Amino acid sequence: MSAGEARLLLLGWSLRGGTSSLSLRERIAFSADETKEALNRIRDQGLVREGVIVATCHRSEIYGVADGDAPREQIAALISEWRGLDPAELAGSSFYREGADAARHLFRVAAGLDSMALGESEVLGQVRSALRVAREANATRAVLHRMFESAVAAGKRVRTETEIARHPLSVPSIGMELARKVFGRMSEHTLLVLGAGETSALFAEQAVEAGVARVLVANRSPEKGEALASRIGATAVDWNAVPVTLSEADVVVGATASPEPVVRRADVEAAMRARRGRPMFFLDLAIPRDVEPSVAEVYNVYAYGLDDLEGVAAENRRRRAREIPVAEAILEEELARFLNWFGNLAVVPTLSDLQGRLASLRDAELARIPAEERERFRAFADAIANKLLHEPLRRLKAEPDASRKLDRVEAIRHLFHLDE
Repeated sequence: MSAGEARLLLLGWSLRGGTSSLSLRERIAFSADETKEALNRIRDQGLVREGVIVATCHRSEIYGVADGDAPREQIAALISEWRGLDPAELAGSSFYREGADAARHLFRVAAGLDSMALGESEVLGQVRSALRVAREANATRAVLHRMFESAVAAGKRVRTETEIARHPLSVPSIGMELARKVFGRMSEHTLLVLGAGETSALFAEQAVEAGVARVLVANRSPEKGEALASRIGATAVDWNAVPVTLSEADVVVGATASPEPVVRRADVEAAMRARRGRPMFFLDLAIPRDVEPSVAEVYNVYAYGLDDLEGVAAENRRRRAREIPVAEAILEEELARFLNWFGNLAVVPTLSDLQGRLASLRDAELARIPAEERERFRAFADAIANKLLHEPLRRLKAEPDASRKLDRVEAIRHLFHLDE
């Protein structure tokens, strides 16, 4: 298929903006193997020539290169039948893009501008993984390979040239950033996590990933504490020994359900004497508080609560939002490069098809003329056609706006019925 006959399309379902409910998204969601099967089904039915599916916990997006009219309804029908979903519900919760808008959406996804958490970094790897899975399924060729590689490059530029991904938004990430401001590198320090629930587990896991030298877990239920410690490669400590263990910890995270403070000021003062004044850092993520408020008054102790972290998160969201215009300018620049490539790919076959259509019309009319007159009228018809087409085609080739060039190519193909 020539690029001139190709149409970029996107059919998707996303939690962002409420376009799809969580229950529906869960039923549409594709595993890696299911992604390959879905791509094979769509291609086997001739709906697309190329396809890539971006499947994450927040989105399922089907990108394709199709011939002629985009098969939005046919793809939706295939998915609804395969998943046993009501076609009307599936169609009503979807969103659809074509041409440059489909490509632009992918670029925004790769840069984290379409994520629940603005600027999230994980989505870039997910876009790269989607291309890899599609290639393993032999579902992608030149156009989508180029589009996805361009989107990844654009996402990398946004992360390198802006601060949209540099200010953490999650409580564990913010906590680790604040701890680094006190201690610098965490590879020589010890973290004590109080509790073994979801919040404690998230923070402990992030600490291990951040390279904290030693992670200790204390929980009122020894079994749960040991289970968490075993799962992440930490060390479980006796709950009753927490006051003594405090002196070993540089960072203490409280996330229990205790009705009263677990860490008292007197315990911290004793720990600081044992530490000879070396700083301690407390993150109190519990409600009610795990750390007695007056602990913050102890010399060289840094203590933060949920309100402090939420304030930092709000400021970080504002910082990221300020980077959106810069990020969008980078994306438009990279998008223009891809569209220019695709547009140049499309112009040549479109011109060839247009000349073929005009030649066909010319020959049909010449057939009505006596044979001895045909060559003279053929030359006359060709001269008129060349004069009429010369300036429009010159302008099409010279159009600097890649998106506009694509739109004009599509208009020519539609007006002259080149896809029929």
